[in-house]
Amino acid sequence: MIFLKMRVLSVYILFLCYLFTACSGPKNQTPPNIIIIMADDLGYGGIGCFGNDSIHTPHLDALAKEGIKFTDFHSNGPVCTPTRAALLTGNYQQRSGLEGVIYVRGETRNVGMDTTQVTIAEYMKQAGYASGIIGKWHLGYKKEYNPVNQGFDEFYGYVSGNIDYHSLYDNAGIYDWWHNLDTIKEKGYVTDLITDHAVDFIQENKEKPFFLYVAHEAPHVPFQGRESAAYRFPNTEFTYYGPEEDRKEIYKEMVEVMDEGIGKIMNSLRTQKLEENTLILFISDNGAISYGDNGNLNGAKGNLFEGGHRVPAIAYWKNKIQPSVNASTLLTMDILPTCLALAQKELFIQNSFDGIDFSDLLLSKDTLPTRTVFWKYRKQKAARYQDWKLLVSEQDTLLFNLSKDLEEKNNVKTNNPSIAQKLLLELSHWEKQVYAGKKMKTQ
Repeated sequence: MIFLKMRVLSVYILFLCYLFTACSGPKNQTPPNIIIIMADDLGYGGIGCFGNDSIHTPHLDALAKEGIKFTDFHSNGPVCTPTRAALLTGNYQQRSGLEGVIYVRGETRNVGMDTTQVTIAEYMKQAGYASGIIGKWHLGYKKEYNPVNQGFDEFYGYVSGNIDYHSLYDNAGIYDWWHNLDTIKEKGYVTDLITDHAVDFIQENKEKPFFLYVAHEAPHVPFQGRESAAYRFPNTEFTYYGPEEDRKEIYKEMVEVMDEGIGKIMNSLRTQKLEENTLILFISDNGAISYGDNGNLNGAKGNLFEGGHRVPAIAYWKNKIQPSVNASTLLTMDILPTCLALAQKELFIQNSFDGIDFSDLLLSKDTLPTRTVFWKYRKQKAARYQDWKLLVSEQDTLLFNLSKDLEEKNNVKTNNPSIAQKLLLELSHWEKQVYAGKKMKTQ
């Protein structure tokens, strides 16, 4: 009898221990929703929180104030296609054969990102996420390269590099507005259409983890505001920059309308009570052209000075990310590994990428390991290690110490020959690695 009572008491104690552990121990966290918002041709100084006093971006400024403002974030390429390929694959774009731009005319209209490439949408699907892309694709015109054939559950947007903001024709005079594999007719201003479909996607997928890639056209040409006339149509002559004469003022409007739309996305998250479980990453695909603002940086879109690839970047996750300014060197290709590590750590561990996981940096302010990173576009190439940046062109080989010379005015190669030689060797090794068995498809 005593033995039976002792056994019952032991079971009771074990049961109490289980209850205590279950109640006080760590709970399984729901995987976060993830929203990536990419501006197009937005330079480093293009929004308020990065120093622009003339363009009003209150919603982005609020995200930067309450999240992490990255001051050393870089696009993988100085133009559209390569950066998007790196974002989608977590690797250098050269591995996809997409080092340059897929143009609307000519041979490159027939190429795209090979469907054997595993994309961020396919990884997130494996992790149990619904995935959508709203806006610009620019990774292949043919249906075989369409986003829904690259892992996305839903696509609203355009497949070319830019379209008329009102008529929705690309710069070859071809209609370019899609829902999944079919073109559809919609009326509205492209930036507003992108916002509306993004909000709809959030509403439709609020009951499950989702990954949403919002790829804005703004502030890429053509320069058109909400009240501008449509001017691209079949068999019609049109200029590259658009119909408006006051391009600076229209550019300002385009950025501000994009910011307004980001405010609507944030309001949707709050209405659906999703804000505290949603990570938002805001970036640009490359630096600005002359009508934009690259801050005090040298260079612009299309070259490998800092102005071509150092871009504004913000991370926001309510009550998870602490407000800060971070100077870690990050690239677009780092986003996929980071998202995957947050969505399903085991799946991240099973795969390897050129990009790195910076999720610990987001959540605990850990530092990142040092590494050398690389860029190549046409006849320019660059290597960066800590503060040192090597820039190689047909004209010269330049070395800059970015901690002392962010504007890249002073070539210090002569005074630092060993550093220049080290970076040249690393650059050569990297080229052999990423080009192995690959033929570049783009220009």
